[in-house]
Amino acid sequence: MAYAEAKDGCAVGDAWWKDAIAQGKTKAPKLGLPYFIVTNGHTSIFYDATNGEELCLNGNPIREFQTIDILRLIKNRLSKSPGIGNILTNVDSLSVISEAVFNKKLWELAKVYRNINFGSPAEKIDFTVGFVSLEYFEEGERLKGRKDSSKIYWSDCAESKPEKLKANLLTYIRRLQRESTFSEFSDLMEKVRAAIDGTRGRRPIVSDSEVEEIYQIIDSMKPLHGTGFDLFGAVYEMFASAKEKREFGEFFTRRHYAHIFAKLLLRDEQYFSTGRKFTILDPACGTGGFLTEAFKVLSNTYEKNGTLGPDARRFLSDECFWGVDARSLNISRTKLNMFLVGDGHTHMHADNSLKPIVPSPWADLRWDYVITNPPVGAGTIRAETDSVNSSRTEVAFLYRVIHLLRDGGKACVLLPDGVLENPAFAELRRDFLEKCVVEAVVSLPLFAFAPYTNEKMYAVFFKRKAREVTQIQKTSIWMYIIDNDGLANSDKRFPTKLRNNRNGWLHDEISGWVSTEGEEMVGKLEEAWMRYDDASSGGTEWMDERGLLVKMRKGGFVKMPEIRGDDERYNLLPERHLRRPEPKWTTPQEFASLVAAVEKEVHSLGSLVH
Repeated sequence: MAYAEAKDGCAVGDAWWKDAIAQGKTKAPKLGLPYFIVTNGHTSIFYDATNGEELCLNGNPIREFQTIDILRLIKNRLSKSPGIGNILTNVDSLSVISEAVFNKKLWELAKVYRNINFGSPAEKIDFTVGFVSLEYFEEGERLKGRKDSSKIYWSDCAESKPEKLKANLLTYIRRLQRESTFSEFSDLMEKVRAAIDGTRGRRPIVSDSEVEEIYQIIDSMKPLHGTGFDLFGAVYEMFASAKEKREFGEFFTRRHYAHIFAKLLLRDEQYFSTGRKFTILDPACGTGGFLTEAFKVLSNTYEKNGTLGPDARRFLSDECFWGVDARSLNISRTKLNMFLVGDGHTHMHADNSLKPIVPSPWADLRWDYVITNPPVGAGTIRAETDSVNSSRTEVAFLYRVIHLLRDGGKACVLLPDGVLENPAFAELRRDFLEKCVVEAVVSLPLFAFAPYTNEKMYAVFFKRKAREVTQIQKTSIWMYIIDNDGLANSDKRFPTKLRNNRNGWLHDEISGWVSTEGEEMVGKLEEAWMRYDDASSGGTEWMDERGLLVKMRKGGFVKMPEIRGDDERYNLLPERHLRRPEPKWTTPQEFASLVAAVEKEVHSLGSLVH
């Protein structure tokens, strides 16, 4: 799959490096490989074996060893099209590439952090994200053609002496804090500055030599532009404590869920047109996971169909994305997260979506798309509906989303099971089906968000009807049950990345994958979306985590009379309709025998007591 020329101690571009390129061009074709790698143990560069030119993935030079999936992809693309130079791949594969490299670097940072006395995991997370953003800022300015040679940047900070490097970084941070292009991230920059330089009454917690080590690790991460995943989320998953994850759960969505739900919600947006502009809102955005994934889905789609020009970039950066969260620190994190993924941080607001500040720059607008994972539990603000008297936060958010959608607008909202089946909410569901068309309900595994929360959650996709229409929905609803999401079905949530003989996931219905032939494949949920129905076959067969074959229904269309039910409770749970348990009948004689056996057991226990 791969061949590398290893030249320890040499520098990129020196005589030894050039000799390695010559060796690679000769040897790789003899091994049946259209590419090769040169590495000095710190930097690794991929080259095309036909011309010796550097290889790029989606425009980014490949500077780290890759996963086996990506090695297969590179081999496949270059075998078919030698000399292409830039390998285009979908956002699912790109996320795998970037995150695998990024996580490797986070492990390197974790080793340095062992001797640093961070006050809390949150301080460590913000320090890391802030430090990463220092490198990313230079990348962004260069890509936008705005880099000013008269000013200091990340690459100018490198020095042979640690104390000089630190001094340069402090100068760079102070410049960014002053300038309008980055000043809104000043609070995170200040966390980095305070950690390496100290504050009044507090000495720096990071030594000069540790600053140098951290700088070198982050410098080796680049390029970070167009990473294809939630950078803050990756850092958070690495460094947050179990306790913090539970506390943080109300505004954190696992990234592979955020990605697939954003991709499915935006499936109709296949190209950019100046005559077709739209807006996307997350009214409980947390750290911006849904928004960053939506940004990458759209930018990748536009790039692949050739419409990601200056107008499209401006649209994604300045017009399309809106986020609201009650915590101002979350909005700072969201802005930076959006900036790191490619921009789009313009319209992020610290506000309570259920009780907006008056006047508000966002609350009176209507959106084409809303995607959110709202908080769950008892609240203090009553839902905007007469169908139920409830202050449950998830109910209040559901009705707020309905209110915020324009007529014909679409939403994906994550909701707990009670909203979909609790008899007390029957009138709420009827009202919901009068105001909206529910297109799909996807059941997530019980531990989908563990250890953040163990609530049983569902992704509900729906479209807002015209406000004049009040007739209840008549169309069938597509339902699907995710049994496996790539992580163990327990509150431990360790990866279960088992594969079949074509390299496809055995226990992951969400993620895309690369086949043994190097072809990109979409995940099972995306492949099944709004068309899969296994009613006629009596269910779908798969192998569970214990290696046992299981056969149950997974997906299909459920008609409204069945959803309404004889009791008119409008039950929207996929399990109720796809996996309704069949009763096991007992004859009167069998029942009498069972009762007699119980009576005998009770009598014997009574004798023991006496």
